Amino acid sequence: MLNFKFPALAALYAANVLDGGRTIDEVPEVIRPQVEAILNTAKNADAGKPQV
Repeated sequence: MLNFKFPALAALYAANVLDGGRTIDEVPEVIRPQVEAILNTAKNADAGKPQV
């Protein structure tokens, strides 16, 4: 579980980008840095998982 403090809107946009519903370019400029931070954290967390 991630132990970071992010606004709920940034978390929703990050989930939408991960699911393929949006691209990072479609995220509002105001919250894009926070969304990118969430996505980078998620990518780093997945790097340690074995491929199935």
